[in-house]
Formats: sequence, C-alpha cells, structure tokens
Amino acid sequence: MKSCCFTGNRPARFPWGYDENDNRCKQLKDTISAEIERLIEQGYDKFIAGMALGADIFCAEAVLKLKEKYPFVSLECALPCGQQTKGWSQAMAKRHEYIVGNADKVTTVSEHYTRFCMMKRNAYMVDNADFVLAVWDGVPSGGTYNTIEKARRDGKGVKIVGYKN
Repeated sequence: MKSCCFTGNRPARFPWGYDENDNRCKQLKDTISAEIERLIEQGYDKFIAGMALGADIFCAEAVLKLKEKYPFVSLECALPCGQQTKGWSQAMAKRHEYIVGNADKVTTVSEHYTRFCMMKRNAYMVDNADFVLAVWDGVPSGGTYNTIEKARRDGKGVKIVGYKN
C-alpha cells in the first residue's frame, strides 16, 4: 500500500478566489485529477485529504470521482478538529459533509479547535503518507509551505502543482 496526502492553497490565494467556474480553476481541477490518476497507476492506493477549502476539497473530490474507475482506492479525511466547517457557507459545509460521508476513513486530529490543530493535522498527514501532492503558488509562507517543508525534511516525495494567475 502506497499513500499520498494533499496540501494546498485556499481560495483566498487563488487569483480566481472562490469562482470555480473560472477556466483557470477548471484547468487546475483537471490537472489535479490527472496527477492523482498518474499516482494510482504508479501504485498509490491510499489518499489523505485535510479537507480545507480550496485545493484540499478539489483533491478529495477528484479521488472520489476516480474511485468509480479504481474502486480499490481509498480516501481518508484528516480533519483538524470537529468544528472544521464553522463559519463556512452552507453550500461548502454540505460539500464537506458529502466528501466526509463518502470517505473510507475519517480521522479527527483534535476534538476542539486550537491555534495548532491545522499544523497537527498537516503533520499527521505527512507522517502517514509516502508522498505529498501540493497545490501551491510558490509563496514561502503559510500552512502549505510548512507542510511541503516538513515532507522534504522527512524524506517524502513531493510533487508541486502550480496554477496560473
């Protein structure tokens, strides 16, 4: 069993923001799906998504879609805390709920929100993965950057998927 976790930017860092109808967003989603399928064809069968808005959701949805073609693939949702969707729009919270409800495994890293629960979740994902697929804008700050750096320090493979501004 080979495993891959996802890390990536949130919509505020995307040049299109929350507009998933933007062609750049559609292109990013297609690229993510193609990268995940390439990993499946290389023997990866377990995927871990942190379920944050933006790239995490895109990756988790791509895995669920690819499970139709590759039913042996599993998706684990690694939640930073039980209240992850607090403050989200109703539509995004329902999307999150759908993914979590269709995941093969759900791990909640911290019962309650703390200022460190996102970092703890990211560390859990890297510790439980052989490879990291990152959707990153290249800015050397923030959770995605820190997760990539931890993966590199830990000797994990990292593939960065960029996107156009």
